[in-house]
Amino acid sequence: MLNSEVTTDTETQIKLAARKIFLQKGLAGTRLQEIADEAGIGRTALHYYFRSKEKLFAVVWKDFFGELAARMLDLNADNYTIVEKMQLFAGHYMDDAMQKPEVDIFLLNEFNKNPALFQDIQKLLQKDFYEYFKTGIAEAVKRGEMIGNPEQIFLTFLSSCMFPFAGMGMIKSLLNLSDKAYLNLMKERKQYLIDFLANAFKA
Repeated sequence: MLNSEVTTDTETQIKLAARKIFLQKGLAGTRLQEIADEAGIGRTALHYYFRSKEKLFAVVWKDFFGELAARMLDLNADNYTIVEKMQLFAGHYMDDAMQKPEVDIFLLNEFNKNPALFQDIQKLLQKDFYEYFKTGIAEAVKRGEMIGNPEQIFLTFLSSCMFPFAGMGMIKSLLNLSDKAYLNLMKERKQYLIDFLANAFKA
Protein backbone atom coordinates (compact mmCIF):
# COMPACT_ATOMS: atom_id res chain seq x y z
CA MET A 1 0.00 0.00 0.00
CA LEU A 2 1.05 3.57 -0.53
CA ASN A 3 1.97 5.39 2.65
CA SER A 4 0.02 8.20 4.28
CA GLU A 5 1.39 10.85 1.92
CA VAL A 6 -1.20 9.70 -0.61
CA THR A 7 -4.15 11.74 0.64
CA THR A 8 -7.08 13.53 -0.89
CA ASP A 9 -4.97 16.68 -1.12
CA THR A 10 -2.05 15.04 -2.85
CA GLU A 11 -3.48 15.39 -6.35
CA THR A 12 -3.91 19.13 -5.82
CA GLN A 13 -0.37 19.33 -4.45
CA ILE A 14 0.95 17.59 -7.53
CA LYS A 15 -0.96 19.82 -9.95
CA LEU A 16 0.23 22.98 -8.24
CA ALA A 17 3.82 21.75 -8.30
CA ALA A 18 3.50 20.64 -11.92
CA ARG A 19 2.08 24.00 -12.91
CA LYS A 20 5.07 25.77 -11.39
CA ILE A 21 7.64 23.51 -13.04
CA PHE A 22 5.88 23.40 -16.42
CA LEU A 23 5.67 27.20 -16.42
CA GLN A 24 9.41 27.37 -15.84
CA LYS A 25 10.56 24.61 -18.18
CA GLY A 26 7.71 23.55 -20.47
CA LEU A 27 6.86 19.93 -21.22
CA ALA A 28 10.13 18.92 -22.86
CA GLY A 29 12.34 20.35 -20.13
CA THR A 30 10.45 18.95 -17.14
CA ARG A 31 11.19 15.70 -15.30
CA LEU A 32 8.66 13.93 -13.08
CA GLN A 33 11.20 13.80 -10.27
CA GLU A 34 11.35 17.60 -10.26
CA ILE A 35 7.58 17.75 -9.82
CA ALA A 36 7.67 15.17 -7.03
CA ASP A 37 10.40 17.16 -5.26
CA GLU A 38 8.47 20.42 -5.64
CA ALA A 39 5.31 18.78 -4.28
CA GLY A 40 7.24 17.30 -1.37
CA ILE A 41 6.13 13.74 -2.13
CA GLY A 42 7.72 10.54 -3.29
CA ARG A 43 7.87 9.36 -6.88
CA THR A 44 5.54 6.46 -5.99
CA ALA A 45 2.78 8.83 -4.89
CA LEU A 46 3.17 10.85 -8.07
CA HIS A 47 2.79 7.75 -10.23
CA TYR A 48 -0.30 6.72 -8.28
CA TYR A 49 -2.13 9.73 -9.71
CA PHE A 50 -0.31 10.36 -12.97
CA ARG A 51 1.40 7.56 -14.85
CA SER A 52 3.28 9.83 -17.23
CA LYS A 53 4.55 13.35 -17.64
CA GLU A 54 2.29 13.77 -20.67
CA LYS A 55 -0.84 12.80 -18.72
CA LEU A 56 0.00 15.27 -15.97
CA PHE A 57 0.75 17.96 -18.52
CA ALA A 58 -2.66 17.40 -20.14
CA VAL A 59 -4.38 17.93 -16.79
CA VAL A 60 -2.44 21.14 -16.16
CA TRP A 61 -3.33 22.31 -19.67
CA LYS A 62 -7.02 21.93 -18.88
CA ASP A 63 -6.56 24.37 -16.02
CA PHE A 64 -4.78 26.84 -18.27
CA PHE A 65 -7.45 26.45 -20.94
CA GLY A 66 -10.08 27.16 -18.32
CA GLU A 67 -8.28 30.37 -17.40
CA LEU A 68 -8.19 31.49 -21.00
CA ALA A 69 -11.81 30.53 -21.53
CA ALA A 70 -12.76 32.57 -18.47
CA ARG A 71 -11.54 35.64 -20.32
CA MET A 72 -14.52 35.18 -22.64
CA LEU A 73 -16.97 36.20 -19.89
CA ASP A 74 -19.98 38.25 -21.00
CA LEU A 75 -19.20 37.90 -24.71
CA ASN A 76 -22.36 35.95 -25.45
CA ALA A 77 -24.56 38.95 -24.72
CA ASP A 78 -26.28 40.02 -27.94
CA ASN A 79 -26.99 43.54 -26.71
CA TYR A 80 -23.32 44.56 -27.01
CA THR A 81 -21.76 45.98 -30.17
CA ILE A 82 -18.64 44.25 -31.50
CA VAL A 83 -16.50 47.11 -30.19
CA GLU A 84 -18.05 46.75 -26.74
CA LYS A 85 -17.35 43.00 -26.84
CA MET A 86 -13.74 43.72 -27.77
CA GLN A 87 -13.52 46.14 -24.86
CA LEU A 88 -15.05 43.60 -22.47
CA PHE A 89 -12.61 40.93 -23.56
CA ALA A 90 -9.67 43.32 -23.26
CA GLY A 91 -10.71 44.31 -19.74
CA HIS A 92 -11.14 40.71 -18.58
CA TYR A 93 -7.90 39.72 -20.27
CA MET A 94 -5.88 42.50 -18.67
CA ASP A 95 -7.31 41.81 -15.20
CA ASP A 96 -6.55 38.10 -15.43
CA ALA A 97 -3.14 38.49 -17.04
CA MET A 98 -2.02 40.99 -14.41
CA GLN A 99 -2.71 38.32 -11.79
CA LYS A 100 -0.89 35.59 -13.75
CA PRO A 101 1.40 37.18 -16.38
CA GLU A 102 3.51 34.02 -16.64
CA VAL A 103 0.57 32.12 -18.18
CA ASP A 104 0.71 34.16 -21.39
CA ILE A 105 4.42 33.47 -21.82
CA PHE A 106 3.84 29.77 -21.20
CA LEU A 107 0.94 29.57 -23.66
CA LEU A 108 2.89 31.42 -26.34
CA ASN A 109 5.91 29.15 -25.97
CA GLU A 110 3.86 25.95 -26.07
CA PHE A 111 1.67 27.13 -28.98
CA ASN A 112 4.79 27.90 -30.99
CA LYS A 113 6.01 24.36 -30.40
CA ASN A 114 2.60 22.79 -31.09
CA PRO A 115 0.06 25.12 -32.79
CA ALA A 116 -2.60 22.37 -32.71
CA LEU A 117 -2.87 22.84 -28.94
CA PHE A 118 -5.03 25.92 -29.51
CA GLN A 119 -7.73 23.65 -30.93
CA ASP A 120 -8.10 22.18 -27.44
CA ILE A 121 -8.89 25.63 -26.11
CA GLN A 122 -11.46 26.17 -28.84
CA LYS A 123 -13.29 23.00 -27.80
CA LEU A 124 -13.83 24.43 -24.32
CA LEU A 125 -15.38 27.62 -25.63
CA GLN A 126 -19.02 27.94 -26.60
CA LYS A 127 -17.97 29.99 -29.60
CA ASP A 128 -14.97 29.81 -31.93
CA PHE A 129 -12.83 32.68 -30.65
CA TYR A 130 -11.44 33.80 -33.99
CA GLU A 131 -14.64 33.38 -36.01
CA TYR A 132 -16.67 35.02 -33.26
CA PHE A 133 -14.72 38.27 -33.42
CA LYS A 134 -13.90 38.14 -37.12
CA THR A 135 -17.57 37.72 -38.07
CA GLY A 136 -18.63 40.59 -35.82
CA ILE A 137 -15.86 42.81 -37.17
CA ALA A 138 -16.65 41.91 -40.80
CA GLU A 139 -20.32 42.74 -40.27
CA ALA A 140 -19.40 46.08 -38.69
CA VAL A 141 -17.12 46.86 -41.66
CA LYS A 142 -19.93 45.99 -44.08
CA ARG A 143 -22.29 48.34 -42.23
CA GLY A 144 -19.71 51.11 -42.37
CA GLU A 145 -19.22 51.21 -38.60
CA MET A 146 -15.59 50.09 -38.82
CA ILE A 147 -12.97 50.51 -41.51
CA GLY A 148 -10.17 48.14 -42.49
CA ASN A 149 -9.43 44.50 -43.22
CA PRO A 150 -11.28 42.36 -40.61
CA GLU A 151 -8.27 40.07 -40.20
CA GLN A 152 -5.93 43.01 -39.63
CA ILE A 153 -8.36 44.56 -37.14
CA PHE A 154 -8.57 41.25 -35.28
CA LEU A 155 -4.78 40.85 -35.17
CA THR A 156 -4.33 44.41 -33.90
CA PHE A 157 -6.94 43.78 -31.22
CA LEU A 158 -5.50 40.44 -30.09
CA SER A 159 -1.86 41.52 -30.12
CA SER A 160 -2.74 44.67 -28.15
CA CYS A 161 -4.07 42.41 -25.39
CA MET A 162 -1.41 39.71 -25.45
CA PHE A 163 1.92 41.28 -26.36
CA PRO A 164 2.52 43.35 -23.20
CA PHE A 165 2.39 40.10 -21.20
CA ALA A 166 3.93 37.67 -23.69
CA GLY A 167 6.78 40.16 -24.16
CA MET A 168 7.02 41.06 -20.48
CA GLY A 169 10.74 40.41 -20.11
CA MET A 170 11.66 42.43 -23.19
CA ILE A 171 9.36 45.32 -22.23
CA LYS A 172 10.72 45.49 -18.67
CA SER A 173 14.27 45.53 -20.01
CA LEU A 174 13.54 48.02 -22.81
CA LEU A 175 11.76 50.48 -20.52
CA ASN A 176 13.99 49.70 -17.52
CA LEU A 177 11.02 48.81 -15.32
CA SER A 178 10.92 47.06 -11.97
CA ASP A 179 8.23 44.44 -11.39
CA LYS A 180 6.14 47.02 -9.53
CA ALA A 181 6.57 49.67 -12.23
CA TYR A 182 5.65 47.15 -14.93
CA LEU A 183 2.47 46.19 -13.07
CA ASN A 184 1.53 49.86 -12.66
CA LEU A 185 2.05 50.37 -16.38
CA MET A 186 -0.25 47.43 -17.14
CA LYS A 187 -2.91 48.84 -14.81
CA GLU A 188 -2.78 52.10 -16.77
CA ARG A 189 -2.77 50.21 -20.04
CA LYS A 190 -6.08 48.50 -19.29
CA GLN A 191 -8.03 51.77 -19.50
CA TYR A 192 -5.80 52.99 -22.33
CA LEU A 193 -6.62 49.89 -24.36
CA ILE A 194 -10.35 50.14 -23.68
CA ASP A 195 -10.30 53.79 -24.80
CA PHE A 196 -8.17 52.92 -27.83
CA LEU A 197 -10.59 50.24 -29.00
CA ALA A 198 -13.50 52.68 -28.77
CA ASN A 199 -12.14 54.77 -31.63
CA ALA A 200 -9.31 52.88 -33.33
CA PHE A 201 -11.31 51.34 -36.18
CA LYS A 202 -14.10 53.85 -36.66
CA ALA A 203 -15.00 54.65 -40.25
